[in-house]
Amino acid sequence: MVTKAAIDNFLAAKRIAVIGPSRSQKTYSRMLFRELLEHGYDVIPVNPNAEEIEGIRCFKRIGDITPAPERAVIILPEGLTEQAVLDCAAAGVKDVWLHRHVAGGVSDTRAISRAGEKGVNLITGYCMIMFLPKAPLLHRFHGVLLKIIGRYPK
Repeated sequence: MVTKAAIDNFLAAKRIAVIGPSRSQKTYSRMLFRELLEHGYDVIPVNPNAEEIEGIRCFKRIGDITPAPERAVIILPEGLTEQAVLDCAAAGVKDVWLHRHVAGGVSDTRAISRAGEKGVNLITGYCMIMFLPKAPLLHRFHGVLLKIIGRYPK
């Protein structure tokens, strides 16, 4: 179960790798990337198919980043999440947010299981943006709605 304390701990770090930001400007992954930048995070893009994202040098793998980032957000299609979790563990990144992918949601149980095996603290099932201070209105509303229905982390 994800707690608000775990979320606050995750967001307290200032250096976060985003694994899977799209090359397309109009995707959710790029919106998340930009939000983190606007909130003052040192955001490191990881995408083997891009040279740069938002003007920032892109890394092919999280293991290529030196020093390793404090945290990582994985925003990939389901079939790629397990390897990304394993790559984070190998790189020494022990706090990972497995973001639900817009197209399908987080249901890659192998990735979740592997995180547990490797000692990776995993946050799943929530949109990171709604926990950022001064989040866009739609995301703040999402948080309020989760509180109303009793699904906001405690």
